[in-house]
This record gives sequence, structure tokens and C-alpha cells, in this order.
Amino acid sequence: MAVDEATKKQDELELYQIDDAAIVPFFRDHLDDLKKFVDSHKDANLSLLELLKQFIRTYRLPFNMHRYMEVQRTFIQQTLRSQLENKQAAVSNWIQEHAGRHRDRMIQLQCLYLERIKDSLIPQVTELLNHRIETLKTRDSNHDNSQNAS
Repeated sequence: MAVDEATKKQDELELYQIDDAAIVPFFRDHLDDLKKFVDSHKDANLSLLELLKQFIRTYRLPFNMHRYMEVQRTFIQQTLRSQLENKQAAVSNWIQEHAGRHRDRMIQLQCLYLERIKDSLIPQVTELLNHRIETLKTRDSNHDNSQNAS
């Protein structure tokens, strides 16, 4: 499986955040476990470096827990920020791709609803239109009368 460029950059960034000063104290703090581990793997003919790597993989402990937690906190914050940005991009993408269909569907539903309420709606809209027509006629008539009077 290929590692993408973003993962490589993240790995490089985290690699440089390892606390060199904590490495020897880490092994000193875990010396009893390390000795048992080395003794249990003496038949494997591995170098001490390989055994140290295996020890770290087996026990899965960071060299500097405080630093590890700080890096993890930063990574979590970046990830959440990225997800928020991705969420905003997803909403924008949805709008671009689906808003027209969504609007068409809403218009269709509104038309179907008008069909359901037509018996009560039509008389009300008819009355509104008639009132508006009468208002316009009256306004036009008054406008014409005022121009003729001038």
C-alpha cells in the first residue's frame, strides 16, 4: 500500500518532534522489562538495535509521554479543523450538485399540496386577485381624472 504525500509529511514532522533526551531515560525506566525482553529473544540473533525496536513495538510506549500527549492533542485539533473544513466543502459540493434537484422536488411537492387544498385556496386567491384588480382600476381612474383636471 502506497503512503500518500500528506502521510509522509506528517511522519516527517512527528519524527522531528521525538525528544532525543527522553530515549535513554525511557530505556532506563523500563530496564527490567527490557532485560527480560532481550533475554527472551537471545536465540533470535538480532542486533541490540533490532531488539530495541522490537521492544518498542511490543510495549507500545512513547519515549516521552508528556510530549506524546502534546503532539496527539495538536494532531487531534488539526484533524478536527480539517474535518470542519471538509464538512464545509461537502456542504458546498452538495449544494452545487443537488440544490437544483432539491428545489425541483420542493416545487413539485408544493404543487401537489396546492392540489390538496385547492377548494379552500382558490376562493381566497380569487378574492385577493379581484381586490388587487379593483385597486388598480381605482388608482388608474383617479390618475386619469387628476391628469384631465390639470
